[in-house]
Amino acid sequence: MHRGLLIGRLFGTDIYCDLTFFVLIGFYFLTAEPALAAIFSGAVLLSVLVHEFGHVLAVRRLLHAPSIVVLWMLGGLCIYRGTPRPGHQAAISLMGPAFSFMLGGLAYVLGALLLPEPLHLPLPPAGSPLGYFLWIMFWINAVWGAANLLPALPLDGGQALRAGLRSGLGRPKADRVMRVVSLAVGAAAVGAALHFGRPFAAFLGALLVLENLKRPDIAV
Repeated sequence: MHRGLLIGRLFGTDIYCDLTFFVLIGFYFLTAEPALAAIFSGAVLLSVLVHEFGHVLAVRRLLHAPSIVVLWMLGGLCIYRGTPRPGHQAAISLMGPAFSFMLGGLAYVLGALLLPEPLHLPLPPAGSPLGYFLWIMFWINAVWGAANLLPALPLDGGQALRAGLRSGLGRPKADRVMRVVSLAVGAAAVGAALHFGRPFAAFLGALLVLENLKRPDIAV
């Protein structure tokens, strides 16, 4: 895929930003006041980087290979060379959600120590930028970490499932199965999001469907 612009290097890993990444955060600027949108954007960026560096760490430990991180419209990608064994591929894929859950748990603990209200409430703490940041961090990493485990490409759950299917069915058949499953999961996500009145989630689900229609062989 197009990597976009090189925006920095962290722990020896180059970080690129594709222009489509601004679609992810730009949606919120249309619906919230600028100060809250800026906090939200910072929380999204930090969460995506922590998630992707979970993959980076797994690639280094299991494959002893370099990788890059690309920020794009569905969050981030960790791109590396080589074809890992199915077990290693699954571990690399699942390390991202694991880091997300750890970051969400850290935000929750900090909220419990510093704020009068628990972060799991559906509304953020009133009048506290720190509280709002921690609330966003908790919910982004809890929800996005769980969503990433859905069995659809290019999500991490889809990557892990495809690795398992390839070991049992072979690459061509597994990839065909994953395309059908990914499209079905994406369509179901759009329908569920619209049913519950979540337009942003429906938008992301639609991007998931389009990505699989465009590039059914996508690999991270």
